[in-house]
Amino acid sequence: MPLRPVDRDVLEDISQDISQSNYGFLYVDRVRDDLKDQYQSREKGRLKAPKLSTSDVKESLRDLAEDENYSLERIRPGVFYWDPFGSGTRTGITERLKGVFRDQMVVTTEDLRKAFDLAHEDADFFAKQLRRQNLVMRIAAGSRDYYSVGSRLKEETGEDDLNGKLKRRATHGKLSHGQLEEAISVAATSDVIGYLQGEGLIIDMDGEYLVRSALDEFAEKLADDLGDDVERAFDDAGNVMPTGEYDSLVESEIEVRSNVLAHVRSSGADLGRRDVIDAVQAEYEDGDDPHIEVLDARSLAVSVEPFDRMVETRAEELTRPLLEDLTAATADSLKQELRDEVDDLHLTTSDAGNAYARTQVRERGEELIDERF
Repeated sequence: MPLRPVDRDVLEDISQDISQSNYGFLYVDRVRDDLKDQYQSREKGRLKAPKLSTSDVKESLRDLAEDENYSLERIRPGVFYWDPFGSGTRTGITERLKGVFRDQMVVTTEDLRKAFDLAHEDADFFAKQLRRQNLVMRIAAGSRDYYSVGSRLKEETGEDDLNGKLKRRATHGKLSHGQLEEAISVAATSDVIGYLQGEGLIIDMDGEYLVRSALDEFAEKLADDLGDDVERAFDDAGNVMPTGEYDSLVESEIEVRSNVLAHVRSSGADLGRRDVIDAVQAEYEDGDDPHIEVLDARSLAVSVEPFDRMVETRAEELTRPLLEDLTAATADSLKQELRDEVDDLHLTTSDAGNAYARTQVRERGEELIDERF
């Protein structure tokens, strides 16, 4: 040690500045000359050492780390760490992580070490700090640790997490085995795929994978493929059918074209057959070819446009002869005649659907009558 004591406050400031520029790490062998120069140029107490030797630097930093009044931590000989998260000055860490994950879904501890220019011995320590801050998420796969985007990194940078990255890479909600291997791009690909399956993020469908977070995209494509057959089935049923029949229709059409229902049942994922069916039906509720509206109160599903056309056509056919001679007629008398004729209509293949269709034809016919009075 120098004859006069080291100015610890100055040394602390310099150490913090240097460590913050290196993600919290201070490697004495890398920065000792810079540290000595900065110490010599700083204003210090009159009774403090004016400059430091290399041995002074090492000994003073060690003493600083042992003093509970200072935040410097000694990781191992010659290496110190100043927690950038606790100080609120984690300069560049989130930006560098975003760069690491920009083109990679999963990274190794070694990838993190290289990105932050750390010594091999410090990689696990830093990965642990990143995990504690939820900047990365650990993937336990095989004998090694892998990492993906953590919740805090996603929140602060907008970088997709594992769900988002899988969804972005999927085509119509699916990934081939080759696409998934390419996206993962680490040594233990099969272990990582096993982790993704175990977490319910993907579902194996014999050589390709359904991405759980991309179920809507998968359902959109499936609904489009089924659309013509669903439309024909509604046409055959009179454009309205009980919801149970609608469910069975969609389920059977899915099974004709995809093995998804069999695989979601056996996958153990948080996704069931009902979820897939609901997702496909949601596409019809939001779409227009066909546009299927579910009437929960009546437990009916209606193919809206052709049903509305049928109602309009039948109402006009029934009211046209009634409205030809209004000399002795009243609106009430014509409506009664309309109701009698509507009661004889058979418009759909189900009793519940027929009752609903009759009601709609009658109400529209009454509106046409009221327009003439």
